[in-house]
Formats: sequence, C-alpha cells, structure tokens
Amino acid sequence: MSTIRECPYSGKRVIIAPNRLHRPFELSEKIANDDDIDLCPFEKDSRSCTPEEIFSIKDKNGEWITRVIPNRYHALSIEEEESSYTEGFFTYAKGLGAHEIIVETPLHNLRADQYTIDLYRIYLRTIISRIKDLKNDTRLKYIQVFKNHGLKAGATLKHPHSQIIATAFIPEKIDIQINRCREYYIKNGRSLLLDTVNEELRAKKRIIYENDTFVAFTPYASSFAFEIMISPKIQIHSLEAINTTEKIDLARTLKSVFSALYGLLGEFDYNIVFNNAPAVREHPRIDYFHHIQRFFTFNIKIVPRIYTIAGYELSSGLEINPVTPESAAQKLLKEMSR
Repeated sequence: MSTIRECPYSGKRVIIAPNRLHRPFELSEKIANDDDIDLCPFEKDSRSCTPEEIFSIKDKNGEWITRVIPNRYHALSIEEEESSYTEGFFTYAKGLGAHEIIVETPLHNLRADQYTIDLYRIYLRTIISRIKDLKNDTRLKYIQVFKNHGLKAGATLKHPHSQIIATAFIPEKIDIQINRCREYYIKNGRSLLLDTVNEELRAKKRIIYENDTFVAFTPYASSFAFEIMISPKIQIHSLEAINTTEKIDLARTLKSVFSALYGLLGEFDYNIVFNNAPAVREHPRIDYFHHIQRFFTFNIKIVPRIYTIAGYELSSGLEINPVTPESAAQKLLKEMSR
C-alpha cells in the first residue's frame, strides 16, 4: 500500500510506494570506466593543473592529507561586487559568492567506507576551517557544503572531493526550513529537529546508528531509497560549533553509515548535504536570526542516487520512493551487525 508522508522538518510531502520496487525495468548500459588517473587534476603531482590552494592539512612529512582549492569552473566569484540591476521586466545581480573544492584525500580511488576515523576527523576539520573563514566575509549570507559522488549524483571527477558554495543570499529552500524551525520554536519552545530525533529514538523503527552525540536514521518521509539523516542528539546549530569529542563522534557516525551503505548497496552514487545555520547578518526581518542558535539544528543528509528522477517528480516536485524507510533501516542495521 502506498502512503503519502510529510516531513516535519521541511514540510515536503513524498509518496512511499513499495509496489514500485517490483516494476519491470532494464538496467542501463554500464558506462565504460575511462577514468584516467594521469589526467586527474587532484593528484599529488598535478598541482600545475589546479589553482593555488586556499587551505591544507599536512602530515608530519609535509605532505597534504586534505587541501582546498578554488573551483576552476566556479559558479560564483568572490571578486564580484554586491549589485542589483533591472533588465526590463526582469532583475539580476552579478555572481558574487565563493566556490571551492575540498580534495578529501590524495588517494584517487578511496571509497567513503574505506576512510579511517582520523581521515573523517581531518575532513570535518577542513570543512569547519573554511566555514569559519568564509563567514568573515560579511557579504556572504549562506555557506553550503555538499558532495556529489558518481554520474547520477552530478559528479564529473572520480577523485574523492566535496564542494563549498557561498552565496550573498539565503537560498529559498533553506529559508523555508529556517522559518518552519522558527515557528515551531515560537509555539513549543523547542528545536523541531531535536523533537523529531527524540521521536525517532522513542519509536526505534528507523534508527541505524547512534553514539553519545549523534544519531543516524532513515527519515520518516524519505524522498530517496536508503536516504539517511545524521543529527546531533543535543542542540548544535552549526558544524563549526562542535567540540573535539563531538567531532570524533561525528567521524565515527559517518564511518559506520558508509560502511553499512557500501556493504548493502555495493558501488553506488550519492550526494551528501551539510545543513548549517546561516551566518548572522542584517536582515529585513528583525527577528529572523533571533534565537537561531536554539531553534535551528545542524544536520547531514546522505542521499543514495539509486533510482532516476522521472517526469512526475520533475513536474510535481513530489518524489516517489519505492523503499520504505523502515525496510531500509532494517536492512542497514542487519548490515551493521555483520
């Protein structure tokens, strides 16, 4: 039986349709792997092919473990000025912002389940350092960290890397989430996501991993099969607010989740999205940032891209998920127990 579920965090509705899982289909022809490590711009010996690094963490021998570089094919540029123009009926602005690449490891073929806890910790430390630095530019209003892995997820290079895009405005989707969290806090005096997490912990139907600080679960209204949300169990509004112990707990969570996903799915494409509170800036609404450290809770979403979005999803904005979150959680828990 299909059900239509609503996500309390975003307000988005999704169709959970298990019967769709058994529909006949042909596997798409496997794309030939023409990945050439010699042409990869992120290799240790390819520095001449990449812009000068912005940030790096090095080992005791002075070799980089992670490094950050500007995106050569940037969507936005830090050199642009704040602007607003009209063109007849339309309006536009110059592409002010930042677009950076985090090269996560020197190892070209290292999978996320093969990362050590220490490498995840260094990866998180790199992200935190860049968020803090970009927030110093008062023109930038929102900083989005994300990762595309595989063609279905929008990646064009195989080498493990994430991206950071900072904009001079708060994107509409983020703004909607902030408003829902604020309204819930005003009404209930609590964080919407933490209440969601507490309900998930009570129900124990969709939890796949937890430690002292973080919990990983398949959201009640998952838009994608085997979608996972990682959330703190205490109020943390932004990634850069976590302490050393919490950083290790988050590294362990990421390691455990990806070990389970790869164990269950094998090679798969995916996106990772880090949802942070925006930098506190001037805003037309005087109460926009009031108590944001209390009502907005940092979280990470991992979205396997197993099934292709088709016409109905594109036209309606309503996803159809053929795997129930409860079934996904059971399968992932079984994999973790091996």
